[in-house]
Amino acid sequence: MNPIWRDRILAAVAAVVAVWLAYSLAEGSLALPIAAAVIAMGAILVRLIGQKLDAIVLGLLLIGYLLGNRGFAQLMPVPGMPLLPGEMGLAIAAVCAVLRGARDKTVPWQKDSLNYALLAWIAVGTARFAFDLPRFGFVALRDYAMVYYAAFFFLTRQVCEDGRARRFLLHCLLFASASLPVVFALSEIFPEFFLQTLTFRGIPLIYYKGDLAPMFLGVGGILLFLAIPPRHRWWARGIAIAMILWIFIGENRSSMLGVVVALGWIACSRFRWFAMIQGGLMGLAFIVLLGAAVLLDHAAAERRVVALTERALSVIDFTGRFAYRDEGSINKTENIQFRWVWWRTIAAETLAENPAFGQGFGYDLARGFLQNYTQDLGEDFSARSPHNIFVTALGRMGLIGFALLAWLYGILIVRTWRVVRNPANDATQVALWVAIWPIAISACLGVVLEGPMGAVVFWSLLGLAHAHRSAPEPTEGASEAVPSEPLSSDSMAQTSATRHSLRSL
Repeated sequence: MNPIWRDRILAAVAAVVAVWLAYSLAEGSLALPIAAAVIAMGAILVRLIGQKLDAIVLGLLLIGYLLGNRGFAQLMPVPGMPLLPGEMGLAIAAVCAVLRGARDKTVPWQKDSLNYALLAWIAVGTARFAFDLPRFGFVALRDYAMVYYAAFFFLTRQVCEDGRARRFLLHCLLFASASLPVVFALSEIFPEFFLQTLTFRGIPLIYYKGDLAPMFLGVGGILLFLAIPPRHRWWARGIAIAMILWIFIGENRSSMLGVVVALGWIACSRFRWFAMIQGGLMGLAFIVLLGAAVLLDHAAAERRVVALTERALSVIDFTGRFAYRDEGSINKTENIQFRWVWWRTIAAETLAENPAFGQGFGYDLARGFLQNYTQDLGEDFSARSPHNIFVTALGRMGLIGFALLAWLYGILIVRTWRVVRNPANDATQVALWVAIWPIAISACLGVVLEGPMGAVVFWSLLGLAHAHRSAPEPTEGASEAVPSEPLSSDSMAQTSATRHSLRSL
């Protein structure tokens, strides 16, 4: 087509679309204008960043959930439509994956045990959801999210087949990890600014959920220490050590346990000196506190030693038989008993009523628990998930779902062991596989994989780890390798002539 006529036709179509969108805005309909704005923004980002659209979307989601947390997760760009960032990103990335698969005649999964386990998890969950949707409606869809968020693994893994996209997503993770401690500290110092000023339609853009923030600090600390490029290690590793130390002096036990497991994996690898440094610093800090409490009779240090000791002990105190002095430890052990009663109630109900396929998505898993638990939970108790992904899978999908999830965790254990024990794997691959464990362990003690804040990051991180290809790690002080472009015929001729001249010398 003649370029002049092509430009005229495009200009005419654009003018018609602009008038149509203006009319929609005037009528108060925002769906089409917002959709057009999203498409235009996507095209601009693809042009500026030079990455695939789905890679950009996945990168923005990783940054958004790591830095924005619950605030970012609750954003609804279209008023009145429950289309959250995770679901919007999932839809866009899925469309891109379908189009790419149709063009290249490929599927977004590979023939290995991890892919098969996740395909079975999604298939069984979807079959269960098909029976529950007519019965429970939208509530079933909300509970079904724990299953369909696993699609992020396949979408991320397919995108990361491209080395440039893989590096882009890794850089997004590192950027969010390095920014997280700064943003989190500012949100603690200036809460009014983050809750009242930095908002969109009354919803804070950045708002941290108490148990997820330390969990992501653990993930970020591992990535910053091991996966950061050599030229940034001088500052990143200090921040990483501080992030992990903060978790151990904090109050969240699930994150503490998850980081302990992650450090245990690192101790089995050739990077065990990182775990030794962390363990040494934690031991030194505890000794300093203990010395201040015993020798100097420092009251604040004594309270801190008691709190740290009792909170570590409360992790295994399921019956509450130990006597605690610290008020926070008393609350923690009551919290464990509350979960233990809930877990036993769900297991008994499910095994008695529908052991194979569970109670379904949309069923109120808290109903029987509230009848059995005698302590006061307050009037605002509204939790739907029993703070354990395995118990949730048992209640929603029965023994079949529980077995599939156990199979998946078993595969993750075997894969992580193989990665950390193989000396040929570089630091980035070890970091990616180890960084999933603070989330995987926290999911057994909190509501993590049932919602987008933890699930999107976990499944995307797992997809990136599965797709990562180890390369020789640059030595300290060496510049990063830059992929070279294919040599042209002139360049090859010039290289050949240079070699001939060197031989003649």
